[in-house]
Amino acid sequence: MDGRLKRLHHKCKYMGMHENDVIFARFAERYLDNLSETEVSQFEALIEENDVDIFKWITGKLDLPPEYDNSVMTKLRECQDYEPA
Repeated sequence: MDGRLKRLHHKCKYMGMHENDVIFARFAERYLDNLSETEVSQFEALIEENDVDIFKWITGKLDLPPEYDNSVMTKLRECQDYEPA
């Protein structure tokens, strides 16, 4: 695993809000190593946003900005209910 992905795996476990920690840890386990270069860049931009806003975007409690309406957000939303094997 390259340094960029290693850093992102770590960040996913320590987002700040417990709810995001759970969603992002699931996302990392399920998707992170298989993202395209574009998706990795989109993901890096997203995680720089406010933790509460990210959670509200994922859960649909706040309108999603157009720049985050992409496959990364779709995958994050799928991870709300994903249970690892």
